[in-house]
Amino acid sequence: MVAFRKAVSRGTRFSQIYVPKSMHGLIEPGDEVEVRLVRKGVRLHYSKGLQKLSEFKEGLIRDVFSFLEKTVNPVSIFVVGSFLREKTGYNDIDLVLLFGEKKPSEKLVNYCLSEKFNLKFHLLFLDKGHFDRLLKMCPLTRTMFTSFVSSHKAEVPRETYVDRKHIRFLLMMPHDLLEIRLGSRPYFDSLRRLITIERFLKNKSLDASEINREMKALMNLHLYKKAGNNEEIEQGSVNLLRKLIREKLALIEELLNHGEK
Repeated sequence: MVAFRKAVSRGTRFSQIYVPKSMHGLIEPGDEVEVRLVRKGVRLHYSKGLQKLSEFKEGLIRDVFSFLEKTVNPVSIFVVGSFLREKTGYNDIDLVLLFGEKKPSEKLVNYCLSEKFNLKFHLLFLDKGHFDRLLKMCPLTRTMFTSFVSSHKAEVPRETYVDRKHIRFLLMMPHDLLEIRLGSRPYFDSLRRLITIERFLKNKSLDASEINREMKALMNLHLYKKAGNNEEIEQGSVNLLRKLIREKLALIEELLNHGEK
């Protein structure tokens, strides 16, 4: 509990605490009172460049933050993803929760959130120390956090480093798609992943809108929409996506081995 004792005065300083009129006579200048924090107000911290959200979205985020802080008490909470960018086109609300040593059950927290708000949530629980490392060396984490709203002040560090083992781990799924046939969305996501990794290695912007523009230019708008919606595509389109994935894999391997020329 946060509390302090202070003598009541008639001062005009900015940080005064005002006594209600109904208590005049009961509490007077010179009396000593105790002030304690009953409930901390929920403040929203925007990432740099993110446009202000609607009153509805801000109110919903405050309610979600308040609920999570009361129930699981994370170190920090972030809202990321399409909920921040799209007016109505988002499917769920992406939340990243940071914890210390002990984490609650993701499945249980997701269930409680869905029951409380009647909305779909996608949760990611991370250890605070691991999160700090990912922000410096993981292209996918850095692009996720180009836009966010958080419960505490936070910034994405400017400094980065290349962890070749981690990058090659991220390349596993795109490699697999050269051999196996899945729905169209995995090809879409793998190409987006490869573009993100390439831009990270070239120290380019990881803003989602720029990555999307590059994808549309490579795929053509029709295929971009179909694959993004996981619609069935013909073999010719699969062959095109595999060709693009193969080219990006070769380029990334070159960058990992020799660096950008």
